[in-house]
Amino acid sequence: MICDIGPMQAPTPLAAREPLSNVGSNAGREPFYVEESTGRRGRRETWPETRAKLTLTLSMWGASLAMFALGAALSGNPHLPESALVRILVYGIGIAFCYALHRLLRRLSHRSFRTRALALALTAPFAAETFAWLNYFAFAAFDGRTIHLTIVDWNAAISVLSLWTWFFIAWTGLYLAIEYNFDAREEARRSAELRNLAHGAKLRALSNQINPHFLFNSLNSISSLILDGKSADAEKMLTGLSTFFRSTLSIDPLIDASLEHEFDLHRRYLAIEQMRYPDLTVEFLLPEELRKAALPALILQPLVENAIKHGVAKSLPPTSISISARRDGEALVVTVANTGRVGPATPRACTDGIGLANVRERLAEHYGPAQGLAITSGAGTFEASITIPLGFVR
Repeated sequence: MICDIGPMQAPTPLAAREPLSNVGSNAGREPFYVEESTGRRGRRETWPETRAKLTLTLSMWGASLAMFALGAALSGNPHLPESALVRILVYGIGIAFCYALHRLLRRLSHRSFRTRALALALTAPFAAETFAWLNYFAFAAFDGRTIHLTIVDWNAAISVLSLWTWFFIAWTGLYLAIEYNFDAREEARRSAELRNLAHGAKLRALSNQINPHFLFNSLNSISSLILDGKSADAEKMLTGLSTFFRSTLSIDPLIDASLEHEFDLHRRYLAIEQMRYPDLTVEFLLPEELRKAALPALILQPLVENAIKHGVAKSLPPTSISISARRDGEALVVTVANTGRVGPATPRACTDGIGLANVRERLAEHYGPAQGLAITSGAGTFEASITIPLGFVR
């Protein structure tokens, strides 16, 4: 009878993975800061963003300068060098205006993008008008025209105002596009980091469910030995238990373990259980090529506990447990099986308690749909198999 088969798709080869705790971590400075006066978080500007904005600004002003110089050259302007020098000086002031707008936006970096866009939309026209009048009066003086504040060539003034208003509008739009692009990138990076942190926390929580469950079962076994008057065996079992737990203290549930290491841990655990069940025989089948195969740390522990609880404890001696691994194409299949004669008052049942649910959830968190957990039982047999993409630890 098949009690459960987890989702399984054709797995793809899996390379050894980096610890999840390192995924999405910041290699450099934290890209956010907190405004002391408001307590709001702002985003620091990175060099790629600064470079993009600087390139935009210099490109637009440079293109404008080139266009005016070309027009002056084609029109045969005899004062082209002097005119170009005046224009360069005036454009320097225009670039300073753009920098002032940029600094305003950086002061508002803790505000929403909509607020920053509104602030730029309100201030850019003033910068445009100021620069346009400055440009108009500068070239009027260069041309030797008499400047009277009450007498203005409005046709020329309106032409200049329109030109530079649209110039600053174009610069503002492209600047905001760059700002929005980097905001979106940072938000995506931040979201991915938070997802990884949440994923790691969930895996740690699932792994931590195993140890108390296993400890309870082990202490219960020791208690049974003491009640049976087997103090020496209880002491030996307690020593084995402390050794086992000492070996698991350094295990990080976010880092995959080798199959060889997992098998060694469960040899120690089953050696403890053999003190309680002297008729229990244990077999490990691990091909040489799979010794460094990767799987989630302690993922087999609930399966072995399940074999003891629902197999060995409810069967008539002799009983046996085997843990085996095999390669199935690009997948790794690890099976925990036990055999024994079922007693008349202890019918074997397929259960899905905390342990198996834990395994199922951890597999899903690690591998998504490319994994499976199958549990089968029959006359005198109980078998649990996990199937995961084949990968190897470094």
